Formats: sequence, structure tokens, C-alpha cells
Amino acid sequence: MPKVLTCEEGPPAMSAIQPTVLFVSQWAEPGTYDPRTWCRMPGGDDETAWFRACLDSLGLLGRVAYRAVRTNLGEALPQDLDAIDAVILGGSIASVHDGYEWQARILDWLGRWRATGRPFLGICGGHQLAALALGGSVGRNPAGVTAGSLPVTRTAAGDAHFLFDGFAPDAPFYFGNYDRVETIPPGATVLATRPGLPAAALDHGGNWLSVQFHPELTADAFATFWAREDPAKAALYPPIPFCERMVQNFLAGTGVMQ
Repeated sequence: MPKVLTCEEGPPAMSAIQPTVLFVSQWAEPGTYDPRTWCRMPGGDDETAWFRACLDSLGLLGRVAYRAVRTNLGEALPQDLDAIDAVILGGSIASVHDGYEWQARILDWLGRWRATGRPFLGICGGHQLAALALGGSVGRNPAGVTAGSLPVTRTAAGDAHFLFDGFAPDAPFYFGNYDRVETIPPGATVLATRPGLPAAALDHGGNWLSVQFHPELTADAFATFWAREDPAKAALYPPIPFCERMVQNFLAGTGVMQ
């Protein structure tokens, strides 16, 4: 059982000029998938290129200093945490229970990041790994895979939360996951649910947020994946206009961007 992390009191410290946003990729263990699956994506199977494209579509590349690390490829996580203003942990086609070395490194590093009191956003597999790090539990969804452009049911806390600013109450998001957060971490607040997913979005306190869905990706990304894995599911992803605004909501709402 991972050590439960706590958040240090005090306001987050931000960079004086451009805030530095670190994207941590944990996409997959090399050799466990066919990279050609992602040949239509910018950068191929490089998740850090996908997130750069998301920031570019939002017009944010000129407003933040973008850094990225591919932990699953052996790249080292930065040790100078004072040089980082916000962290986004991406999704993964690996399960959090696979026990890869890079997953253990991320869990350990998250403990250090939590102690800084600075913002964090976990996406899909990042949502699940953060829940584990903070004392929650993750398991296989007995209903099977959640796939498609699907709506969530927001709680009262979710309706009032900056993360969902600008989204209609029945707004859909891109889902593609087999596992789910089953027990929320102590002190976390559920922002959204959907059938079979009791914790589709969480506020962990201390400007730490996580979502089971993918606000940063596109319908084409999921259609590309399912075209090889299960072609019938490729049609379940009608495009969602401006879904990526949630990334901007995170950066603005946590004070990373003024």
C-alpha cells in the first residue's frame, strides 16, 4: 500500500515570469503495444507532443513554459521542484497495478510534489495513480470498459467548481478506461460521477484535482486507438467542441495563470 501523502499548509509559490507547467507522461511500458496505432497523432505515440498540441490549441504556449518528461521511457523526473509551478500527470494504457518501475518512481515523486502545496491535475491513469498516492483505491470496473464521448453527473461541489466553468450541466467528455477509482482518498471531494464510476472527478484539496476522462485529447485520438483494438468503439467518439478548456480552467483556477 503506497504511503498516504499530505499537503503542506501555505499558499503555492509561482514563478515570477512565465509559469512552468510540467507534463508527466506515463503512457505505456515499451514493448506492450504497437506504436503504429498512433501514426495519425502529432508526434506518433509521444503523449507529451499531444499535450503540447492541446496547449497550442488553447493559445497557451506563449503564456506558459512547457516542460515534459516521459517516465515510461526512463526519463528522470525533475529534482528542482522550485522551478515548476504546476504538474499534469497524463493517462496510461497500463494499469496502476502493473507494478512497473516508472510507476513506483512517479508515486514517490508525487509525495515530494504534494508537499510543495502547488497545483496538480491527474488525467485518467493520472487520476487513478493520484488516488492511490493519497490513500484511495483503484480496481477493475465490473461493468467493463468505459468508452465514448459521455456525460457526467456533477455534484453540487462540481457545479460550483472552477474546473467545470463554461461547461453545460450535461457536457460530455472523452472516456477510455477499464479501471476506476473505487475508494476516494481521505479528504477528497467528488465533483462528478457517472454509472459505474463513483469518482469521475475529484478535488483532493490543496489545488490537487483529478479526472477520469481526457479533456486534453481529441475524438480522432480515441478513434485511432479503437480502430485497431475494437473498431465498433471507434464510432463512439463524436467530437466535443472546446473540451480542452478544462485544462485552461485548471491553470487559471489554481492561480498558475493570472
